[in-house]
Amino acid sequence: MMKLVLLLALIPVVLLQNADNVDHQSWDRVAFRPCAGVRPVPRELRLKDCPSMPCLLPRGTEAKMAMDFTSVQEATSLHTTVTATALGVTAPYELPADRAVACNWLVQSRCPTSTGEDLTYHLSMPITAIYPLVSVTIEIDVVDQTQQSHGCFVIDARVVPS
Repeated sequence: MMKLVLLLALIPVVLLQNADNVDHQSWDRVAFRPCAGVRPVPRELRLKDCPSMPCLLPRGTEAKMAMDFTSVQEATSLHTTVTATALGVTAPYELPADRAVACNWLVQSRCPTSTGEDLTYHLSMPITAIYPLVSVTIEIDVVDQTQQSHGCFVIDARVVPS
């Protein structure tokens, strides 16, 4: 029983280390569009293997991005919301639960965050083999416990065969 408790206690530590060990500086810096409304934009966005828009997202892989942003207020928690629009239909994209908690994927930082703190957030988003081969607009927003946006952007992508 004690081994199980110890193992469960170590899982978040291993997950947190994943973001810290990602070499995202060599990824492609990409242009993005701001989200609708008055939501802050990232200082910089980097995507792995995406030299130009639309990003090509091969089925069965993961889309990887790193977003540099400045915390607009103190945040005890950060959550990622993803919205996808394809073929005229807009729907939420449900991230796996462990990936939706943005605090777990801050690089060299943790929640709580302070107002004005410069942060880097890393996200790996699964592109499953069942996704249709379509063009898609993706909106990613990092929000805190009060639903205040800390960074939001829109990119264009296309799901392609692996």
